[in-house]
Amino acid sequence: MKKTRSSTAMLLLLLVLAAGCRHTDLPVLPVGGNFSLTDFNNQPFQLSSLRGKAVLIFFGYTSCPDVCPTTLSKLSSVYRRLGSDSQRIKTLYITVDPGRDTPTVLKEDLSSFHIDALGLTGSKAQIDRVVALYGASYEIIPLPDSAEKYSVAHSTTLYAVDPQGRTRILFPYEASVDDIVKGLKDILASHS
Repeated sequence: MKKTRSSTAMLLLLLVLAAGCRHTDLPVLPVGGNFSLTDFNNQPFQLSSLRGKAVLIFFGYTSCPDVCPTTLSKLSSVYRRLGSDSQRIKTLYITVDPGRDTPTVLKEDLSSFHIDALGLTGSKAQIDRVVALYGASYEIIPLPDSAEKYSVAHSTTLYAVDPQGRTRILFPYEASVDDIVKGLKDILASHS
């Protein structure tokens, strides 16, 4: 299932890029929508509070050994490349491991990266609703012989949401910094 979603996301990205990405050509994708969670300052958060900004949404967890830190590092490069436009972008890092990823843990982890990011958590039921809303996925993998006790397999798509709250681009894990920068610039250009 993860490979299929990644292939679908890559296809959507390629279609957007192949169309020349004239900002009026960006499709409104049938995933996403408003949601409520708790931010890493332990405050209520709603996606609608970011109207007027482009938003990148990523599902992950702070104990992730590879995908999450790699994606966050890639986003640090994206923010640098965007220059002053980066002030119009907010990244939302939604944990799929709320048992370990407290607001404090999320805040500390995200402080290691040079991006305007907000860590979000909530109850398992709240997170599951947001995961379903975006068509993402995750699965707890027991590790009985490990101190960690479990790992979390999760989808790796990065969701780009326009300033009106509509999902416009799905970036697969394989998307380059150039791909993400171009997509975000197209989203910002269509809402200047």
